[in-house]
Amino acid sequence: MWPTEQDWRASVPRLLARAVERWDLRPGEPYAGGSVSHVVRVRLPDGGDAVLKLSLPHREAEHEAAALGWWDGAGAVRLLAVDPDDPFVLLLERCDPGTRLVQRDDVPAEERLRTAGGLLTRLWATGIPDDHPFESVADVAAEWAALADARMLELAPPFDPGLVRRGTDLLRTLPRGAPRSVVVHGDANPGNVLAAVRAPWLVIDPKPMVGDPAYDLSPVLVQVDDPFRTGDPLRAVRHRVAVLSDTTGQSPDRIAAWCTARLVESALWSVSRGALGDGVDAMARAAVVDRLGA
Repeated sequence: MWPTEQDWRASVPRLLARAVERWDLRPGEPYAGGSVSHVVRVRLPDGGDAVLKLSLPHREAEHEAAALGWWDGAGAVRLLAVDPDDPFVLLLERCDPGTRLVQRDDVPAEERLRTAGGLLTRLWATGIPDDHPFESVADVAAEWAALADARMLELAPPFDPGLVRRGTDLLRTLPRGAPRSVVVHGDANPGNVLAAVRAPWLVIDPKPMVGDPAYDLSPVLVQVDDPFRTGDPLRAVRHRVAVLSDTTGQSPDRIAAWCTARLVESALWSVSRGALGDGVDAMARAAVVDRLGA
């Protein structure tokens, strides 16, 4: 269904030229670092600044435009236009200076947590479109649980089987117990929070689904910096869960449980890619978080 990355990259010059012609753009320099996208600074016909984003077509990004259009700038970068023939070609509001929240080592971790949590709360407050195209967190998490179980059986990594079972059970049960459903960002890591002019910070690059808002908080918790490298990881993680709960109104138990579930899933995914060391590290982190519920 989806093109290979090689085929897509070969098509980028053609896609870029078509978008420039369609929207009468003046292209500038591309942004560096996009692993599955080609993002270019552009000037609009009225002289305004924007960003042209060409994404590798894949499942997670299929409805990025729908989510950005629904949020309409409420905590997220604004969608200016989408190619009617290609939902992976987007014209977006430009974030200047564009500094990523994860890069702001001069800002205390607690402040960065509150920044990201506040933005996510604004996204969630918009509700769910009546006729939305988004997958459900429940369906996706159930797929992940089945994959993790299969990988544990087939690859036999040296992981605690009880913790793996807890993680996969949580993937299956947490979505069903959610007190409400929203359009979640789906990839709310602090690298996807950029400094902007219209607002101090805006989120980018959603992988939207519909479901439990607490799902979004694990990447924020573990990536604004590394709480597992502190002298007391359990205390650091407990504090971060409390900060995110206070900022977003989400249950601290659900935040911690999603973090455990997603770390276990990540560990088995890493093993499936031949990265056992990364998997061992993710399981060690999952064990720390899981102690919050002990």
